[in-house]
Amino acid sequence: MPDDLGFDKLLDDDGLVARLLGKTRAGRNRKLLHGSDLPVILLVGGPGTGKGRFLHCVRNEFGRHVPTAHVDCGLTVYRELAEQHPRTRSVTTEVLREVARQFSAWQGDGGAVATPRLYAGLAAVAASDPLADTVTLVSEVQRHDELLPRGSFWRGVLNRAGRAYVGVVAGLVAHPGAVPFINAVLDELLARTSQEGKALLAACYGEYTGAGGHPKLGLHSLASHFQQGGEAREVAEGFLFRALRQDIEAAYVSLLGRLSRAGRPALLLDHADNALGRRLVRPVLEDRERGHLDRLVVMATARREDGGRFLYHVGGTEDDAPVSWRPSDGGLPRWSRPSGGVPGLTPLSRGVLLVRMPMLTRDQQSRETARLQVRRARGDNAAQLRIDSGIHRLSGGRPLFVTRLGEATASLTFREPGEGTDWALLDARVRSGEDAEGRPVADLLLDDLVVRQPPEELPPEQRGHWLDLLSHLSVAHDAECAQTLMREVQAGRDERLSAYRIAELLRDSGWPHCPRHFIGDLGLRRLLMRRLYRLRADGAAWHADHILLRDHYRALEDDAADELFGSAAAHGMHHHLAVGEAEAVTDHLDRTFLTRSARVWCDELLAIAEAPLLGRTDDRRARALGEAEVAGDVRRKRIDRLLHAVRLCEDRTEPLDEAVTETLPKLLERLGEEPAAGAGTLTQTARDWSDRLANKQPLRPCTCTRHIG
Repeated sequence: MPDDLGFDKLLDDDGLVARLLGKTRAGRNRKLLHGSDLPVILLVGGPGTGKGRFLHCVRNEFGRHVPTAHVDCGLTVYRELAEQHPRTRSVTTEVLREVARQFSAWQGDGGAVATPRLYAGLAAVAASDPLADTVTLVSEVQRHDELLPRGSFWRGVLNRAGRAYVGVVAGLVAHPGAVPFINAVLDELLARTSQEGKALLAACYGEYTGAGGHPKLGLHSLASHFQQGGEAREVAEGFLFRALRQDIEAAYVSLLGRLSRAGRPALLLDHADNALGRRLVRPVLEDRERGHLDRLVVMATARREDGGRFLYHVGGTEDDAPVSWRPSDGGLPRWSRPSGGVPGLTPLSRGVLLVRMPMLTRDQQSRETARLQVRRARGDNAAQLRIDSGIHRLSGGRPLFVTRLGEATASLTFREPGEGTDWALLDARVRSGEDAEGRPVADLLLDDLVVRQPPEELPPEQRGHWLDLLSHLSVAHDAECAQTLMREVQAGRDERLSAYRIAELLRDSGWPHCPRHFIGDLGLRRLLMRRLYRLRADGAAWHADHILLRDHYRALEDDAADELFGSAAAHGMHHHLAVGEAEAVTDHLDRTFLTRSARVWCDELLAIAEAPLLGRTDDRRARALGEAEVAGDVRRKRIDRLLHAVRLCEDRTEPLDEAVTETLPKLLERLGEEPAAGAGTLTQTARDWSDRLANKQPLRPCTCTRHIG
C-alpha cells in the first residue's frame, strides 16, 4: 500500500501536517497553525487504521525539511537497554537518548540540533549509582558522549573527570560513593563550560525542585530523585524531557537558528498509548499547562477513541473532552487551550487535539485492490464486483484489512468463488517466502490485529487464551450473553476474565462498541467466527456455544424481557437458528404471530434472523423463493419464506440477491391479509424494508453495519 493512501487531506500543501510543521512535502514554507502554545496531536484509531503508516509517511516526506525524530514505543529494545543498568538507566531515558541522537544527526537547514542540557542531565544520572564501581560509572557516563556534536567544548571532558576521580579514591578501602564521583563529573563539566554554557545550565537545572538557581544542585537533586525510583524517578524523567525540548527550542531561537531554520521540529511517537508513551506524553502536557511552552510538534498514536484514560480525571464531565477533528470535517481543526484551570487539578485532555484516522473510501479501496491485482488477470466485471464488495464489507475501510484482502485475492492461486461469499475471501491464501501453500488471509489478519496487539492490561496468564476467548465471544451479543459463555469457557481455570473486563480491554485496544454485538467490529467478528468454527472438528465449538446460549435463554420465561431481542424466547431462537434448527424457529414465529403486536413480531423476526450460517448446506434462497417443500398451512409457509429471505438479506456475506429483495416485502404484506390486527403496521414495515433494500442498507442497522451498504 502506498504510504500516503487515504491521507490526502492530512498531507496536502494546506493540510494539517504542513500547517503544523510550516513546511510542505516539497519543502515550501507554510503559515504555522496555532501560536506558541501547541497541543499534543493524538492520532486515534483502532488496529489496522494506518496510524503507524501515517507517522512513517510524515517522517519520510516532511523529515527532509524539518528536524524529525521517530520512536516506536512498542519496541522492546529500550527496555532491554535499560535493564542492563537499571540504576542509571530507564526506558524513558533510553528513548530520550535515542530522540537526541536522531536530532543530532539532522543534516538539513540549520544543521544538527545539539542537546547539551539533556546531556548534562543524563551524565548526572549515569554518575549517580551508589553501588556501582568506578569503571562502570565512567563507562555509563561516557556512553552519552555521542550526543554532543563534533567540536563541542564538552567532548572528552568525562575521560579526565574519571581519571581525576580514580586518583581521589585510590586510597579508599570501601566501594566508592556516588556523591564524590558525581561531584567530580559535574565539577569537571562546569569548569570546562563557557559562561554562556553555565548560564543555560543554570536557566534549566537551576529551576529543578530545591535547586535555588544553582545548576549543580539541580543536577544533584535530579540524580537523587532518579535513584529513589517510583514517582520521584518519573519527576526526574519528565524534567529530562523538558531539558531536551529546551535544547530543541534553543536551536531555533539562537542567531544562527533564526537565520537558517524554518518551520517546526517534530517528534513522532508510535504506540504511544502504552506505559512508555504515556510517560513521554504526560510531562509535555503538564509543562505546557504550566506555561513551559516549546515549538516541538508531538504527534503520538493511540488506539482508544478518547486518547486514553490517563488524560481524564475520575468522574470528569463532558467539558473535559478534548477537541476532536477528522479530515472529513474539512478545513483545519480549531484548537486553543481553555482558559482558567489550576495546573495539576485540571485534566490533561485540555492540551490534546484528537485527530481521528480516516478510513479508506470505496474508491480508494477499489484502487488499492486494482493496484495489487495487476499481477494476475482480473476476472469478469461481476466477479470483480463481488470481490470489491466483499473487501468493503469486511474491512469497513480499515487500510490493513484492504491490503491483506487485496493481496489474498491478487494471488495467482486464488480462484474467484462462484458464490462470491465473504467466507471464501477469508479462506484465500497469501504466500510468503518459501511457503508455496501460504496461509489463509483470515489467520494473517488475526495475527496482525489481535495476536500482535494485545491489550496492555491483559494479565500475562491470559495472553495465551486471549484469541480463544474472543473467538467464543464472536457469537455473543450483550454482556450478559457474553458472561454466560465466559463462565463455561473458563470453567476450571483459577484465573478468569469476566465479559465486562474483556469489554473494557477491547475498548482499550481501540475496537468500536456496538450495542447489539459484543464484538463490535463486523470484520473482526467475521474473522473470529470463522476461527471458532475451525477451533474443533466439524464446527463442534461453534455448535456448543450456540447450544449453550440457546439452552440458557430457553430456561428463562418465554416472555422475560430481553433488551436486544425483545424476549428471552426470541434470543434463544436466534441461537437455535444458528445451529440449523430452522423448523423450530418457524414454529415459534408462527405461534407468536397472533400473540405479539405486529411491530414487536417484526422486531423479533429481524433479531432472530441475523443468525449467521456456517458449515451447512445453504438452502436459504430456495426456501425464500418457495422452491423448497415446507410443511404447514399457508401462513406457516409464508413465515418460513419470510424468515429465510430476511436471513439472507441480513447475513450480508455476499451481495444482495435481487430476486430475494423483491420477494421479501411482498411476503410481509401478504401476512397482513391474515385476520389479525396490525395489517397496517405490516404494510408500512414492508415499505420501509423495501426502501432499505433498494438502498442496500441493513433492515436492522447497528453501529457495526452502517458502512456495508
